[in-house]
Amino acid sequence: MDNHRFRRKPLRLDNYDYATNGIYFITICTYQKQKTLGVILRRGDPCGLPRTQLSELGNIAEETIREIEIDGCIMVDKYVIMPNHIHLLIKLTAPIPDSRKGCHYDIPQTVSKYKSLVACKWLSVCKSRNQYMGSIWQRSYHDHIIRNEQDYLARWKYIDENPLKWEYDKYYR
Repeated sequence: MDNHRFRRKPLRLDNYDYATNGIYFITICTYQKQKTLGVILRRGDPCGLPRTQLSELGNIAEETIREIEIDGCIMVDKYVIMPNHIHLLIKLTAPIPDSRKGCHYDIPQTVSKYKSLVACKWLSVCKSRNQYMGSIWQRSYHDHIIRNEQDYLARWKYIDENPLKWEYDKYYR
């Protein structure tokens, strides 16, 4: 049997330190791209533009975004929660020399922490209702290292326009 057929393509950039200061565009997908985080409302905001109406799980996902921020180390610049995925612009900055701040996170640890926090909160809700939780997240995530201001602005615009272009999104099914 050919073992090469079953090897997964590495998702992270080889020899890149994901604790390096910078901005990262992260996409986290739900398990099997199920639309568990909400629905897109065609005329959802006051200007009549589409927006995501979050489900209960989507609300937990949104509330938890601020919990991955660490003062002076990790900041979420912008995000959008779609029915089956989340896009985030995460900024890592130089660790403050105060070890009590816990500034030793990198992107993989930050994403893992986020996914775990959401799952724990959702499990608590499901247990209180005597419901089966099931899987929430797809394994791993997609990342893009922001290279310059033009790249940053393009990702910012992509996040802003994501609900507007939902039917054309590669995660739409």
